[in-house]
Amino acid sequence: MERYNERILLANVIGECIKSLELDKGINQQELALRSGIPLRSLRRIERGEVSVNVYSLRQVVLALGEEMTEFWRIVENNMEVMGEEFPKVRKRLADKVLRDRDNKK
Repeated sequence: MERYNERILLANVIGECIKSLELDKGINQQELALRSGIPLRSLRRIERGEVSVNVYSLRQVVLALGEEMTEFWRIVENNMEVMGEEFPKVRKRLADKVLRDRDNKK
């Protein structure tokens, strides 16, 4: 699969994971926007997979949901598998990101 399609899939999976966590936590978009400091319009676009979210914004959203980045990336990876999409390069980048985040916390 070409790189452009990998990015689209990843953006969609991230958006779906955020929506799922919102429902699970009983938080609406407006509340999440306020907690995370991300404008509501931007949050909506992230959740719809219309944009590739930068790491800072994603971190703010994930923390506002009360989750750890490493756990969030595991959720993203599991959802990619559930969707039947196996992209070794994306998975490797996610794994590398998780390790960097873990190392930065130390």
